[in-house]
Amino acid sequence: MKKIRTFIFIGVAIFSTISCNKFLDTKSESQRTLDSYYTSYLDCRTATAGLYNVPWYTFASQFYFTAGDGRGNNLFTPYNSAESFGRLTETIETPLLPDAWNSLYNVVTQSDYVVNNIDNALSHGVTQAQVNACRGEARFMRGLAYWYLGSIWGNVPIVEDPVAASKSTLVKPNRFEDVLQYSIQDLQYAGKWLPETDVAGRVTKYSALGILSRLYITAACYARGNRFSSRWTLTAQNYYDSALNAAQKVCQASNYSLMSDYEQLFRVQNNNNSESLFALQFVPGSSVYGVGNRNQDWLAYSTTLTGGLTAYGGNTFASGELVNLMFTRGETSRQKGTYFYPGATYNYLGTQTTAGSWTVSGANAVRYPNIKKMVVGSKQDAGGLAINGNSGLAAPMLRLAEVYLLYVEAIMGLQTTTSDPVALLYFNKVRNRAGMPFVTSISIADLWDERRVELALEGQFWYDMVRRSYWDQDWVLNYMNNQHRSQYYYYLSGTAPTGFAWRTQTDGQQQNVATASRLLLPYPATELVLNPSLDSTAVPFHF
Repeated sequence: MKKIRTFIFIGVAIFSTISCNKFLDTKSESQRTLDSYYTSYLDCRTATAGLYNVPWYTFASQFYFTAGDGRGNNLFTPYNSAESFGRLTETIETPLLPDAWNSLYNVVTQSDYVVNNIDNALSHGVTQAQVNACRGEARFMRGLAYWYLGSIWGNVPIVEDPVAASKSTLVKPNRFEDVLQYSIQDLQYAGKWLPETDVAGRVTKYSALGILSRLYITAACYARGNRFSSRWTLTAQNYYDSALNAAQKVCQASNYSLMSDYEQLFRVQNNNNSESLFALQFVPGSSVYGVGNRNQDWLAYSTTLTGGLTAYGGNTFASGELVNLMFTRGETSRQKGTYFYPGATYNYLGTQTTAGSWTVSGANAVRYPNIKKMVVGSKQDAGGLAINGNSGLAAPMLRLAEVYLLYVEAIMGLQTTTSDPVALLYFNKVRNRAGMPFVTSISIADLWDERRVELALEGQFWYDMVRRSYWDQDWVLNYMNNQHRSQYYYYLSGTAPTGFAWRTQTDGQQQNVATASRLLLPYPATELVLNPSLDSTAVPFHF
């Protein structure tokens, strides 16, 4: 556990640079010691500001969508190493696994330092409420990081004292059920103490309640599958009720609303918009390592599109499964906002070109659609906020639309369908924004597909599969094994006159069958070497 055993001070590496995120515009405090830190409310706020980008950086740069959408089969990457996630062929040596592990434990470590030391501020006149709110920010980050760790690897170590952990080479993993409960307790604390409003980009009470609804539904699925031990006695319905209560408060909050245009959600100019409940606060215009958003680097398919900015995404496409689903459903705005389908025109991209806009034509109009979401275009397209290696986009981690759908899922609970008027109201809000027709009833299948298309390329669909597998494992494995994973296809080309057609071509690469054991990813080899106990029987965590 390299990142745990490497002593990292408070990790505040915030840089004074031109930014639309004013709370990030502070001088670095990384040279100060704990004894001289937390002497003011500004110290506390500066410490928590450091949790919004650098610690998440290597998780968010590629793994976030490569695993979340690659394993979820929303990505088709036949010509690069990311294909192992779609083909379920990951091993302990797979690239990006250590990036994700180290990054998430970096979030945990940095958050632990805040949680463990912020009470120092009380002796310097900072109020208890201010201290609790800042601790709430740290616990928000830590709880979410643990949810990802547990969802990806299952049993993982819960570390509350990074200094003590750094002195041990044998740290046993804790049971997933305890990791999940630990995450819930962190988010409950955050929901209690975070303010209802804050400066743009800072998490609020509603950010915590939104994530908490996601965690409660994860726990509901786990309880539904009778997976909790006798230590945890709440029923699935108890957790669905808690999720409903948390999501309802967010849905009824006046602070947030859906943006009217789906495409506009993913433009730098709309960072921290009315729908954003939590986004990683990358600093526009900064070339400092760790504070920039590199998603465009890996997803953009053309340097002409980006006005010369880095673009490595020429071989990263939307999967045939996703394209066919959107095509069959008659999606328009979400399709255009998610991938560059043939003939699509974007009047806010390519503004630096002679045409003044970007139309998908030429070679890109007769092959698989490349990814549009998270691609902001050239420096001119981004209002001067994008530079090479940093799109400047505040990376979305929780949007109001997801909370609407979580609310629907909580209302549905143990049922397989619902015609509840409140569920219909919020489900149709999401569909209406996308130009889709209203429905009068909602099934599990409806909700499943709606989440997939609404949140595609936002790193979520794999975790939908994982949590459903907690209670419906056979269905999930059957679903995965009957997908057209990594299969070639035609879309809107002369060989697919009706719009979409599967191809029989195969490249002969290995593809593994989905099994229960493959619902978790392997621990990174480097961590197994550093901590041989990682692969041992998980132990309970003592709360």
